[in-house]
Amino acid sequence: MFRYNIIVFLTGIIGLPAAAQQMLTESEAVSKALANNKNIQAASLQVKQQQQLLKSAINLPNPDFFWESPTGKFYTGSITQSFEFPTVYSNQYRLQKQQIGVAQKEKQLTEAELKYRVKILYLEIQYADSLTRQLYIQDTLYEKIKLSAIRQFKAGQIDYLQQTFAETQYGEIHNQYQQSLTRAASLKAQLQWFTGIKDSISVEPLTVALTQAQLPIASDSTALLSNPSVQLLQQQENVARQNIALQKSRALPGLAFGYFNQGERNSKWFNRFRLGVTIPLWFGQYKSNITAAKTEQQVIQNKQQGLQQELSAQVINANSEMQASWQSVNYYQQTGLKKAQEVITTSQRFFVSGEIDYISLLRNSNDAYTVYQKYLEAVRNYNLSVINHKYLMGQL
Repeated sequence: MFRYNIIVFLTGIIGLPAAAQQMLTESEAVSKALANNKNIQAASLQVKQQQQLLKSAINLPNPDFFWESPTGKFYTGSITQSFEFPTVYSNQYRLQKQQIGVAQKEKQLTEAELKYRVKILYLEIQYADSLTRQLYIQDTLYEKIKLSAIRQFKAGQIDYLQQTFAETQYGEIHNQYQQSLTRAASLKAQLQWFTGIKDSISVEPLTVALTQAQLPIASDSTALLSNPSVQLLQQQENVARQNIALQKSRALPGLAFGYFNQGERNSKWFNRFRLGVTIPLWFGQYKSNITAAKTEQQVIQNKQQGLQQELSAQVINANSEMQASWQSVNYYQQTGLKKAQEVITTSQRFFVSGEIDYISLLRNSNDAYTVYQKYLEAVRNYNLSVINHKYLMGQL
């Protein structure tokens, strides 16, 4: 009688043949992706650009130079420098500093989005590798069963239906195994592209991200203040608020100071200076700019409130998904996997003793291994919900 041992994939006794590969942790993958990403580099340059513009925030108009004849008897040079009200320059400087803050927040948002994508990709590779290992075990086992069934059919010990069923089941599992290899290789190629790593890579085994005691529960809007999108809108509101102050200060009178000899050539030098004030007569244009700046602030405030409403709903959903996924993971760890192992062990014993045939053995094995696949899916879904929750809370 054909004998064999069922080996559960969780024991890791049977492994995939693999060449030397670079082991990459999740944190290492994220760090390398951040260093390799051109969008992050562009965001850094934008921060640098805004910092460079800080020196030009206090921008004086060019002085006016004239060569003219005030008395009609001789020509003399003059120079006039005009100034806006001093608070204009201080407000321009503060506004530019807030613009630097916007560029920094945009960079943080870009980093958070990249971290999220890399973490999701890393998780998908972990899941694909775990599924591939299980399918490799099934593929190896079902191939032995198929070959045994062929030998026994040729020996007249079983009917054609059992042989065909064994071949069909092996073909199905082998196809799934080949597909899993292709998918895992594709996902790893994507991670190599993100990180800039040329050599083959491997990832850490799939494990549960957090225990039940570590599950974060938060749904109030104040908990979302660390979200990078929320922080970006808050910084844009700071810019709008500072722009209001700037537009108000521009409605104040300006100053002009110059040197010009309006008298005779030999007039005293201190009589050649002139001082003036610019009068904001066209107040309508200043009022329009102030009103538009206030409207911009209201727009950003509404966007921020709308975003927080949307994120709050997403956080509630993420909390629900974490709880549901954890219940599923907990069930499989406490009960499901043990029962699946019992089905495999019992079916093996009954098959060896001749109480069941190949068809019953393979059907029972399929049901048991399906439990293992569902456990892997539960762990994947749970870890995915944890990543989603952390992303929403700005904790990646």
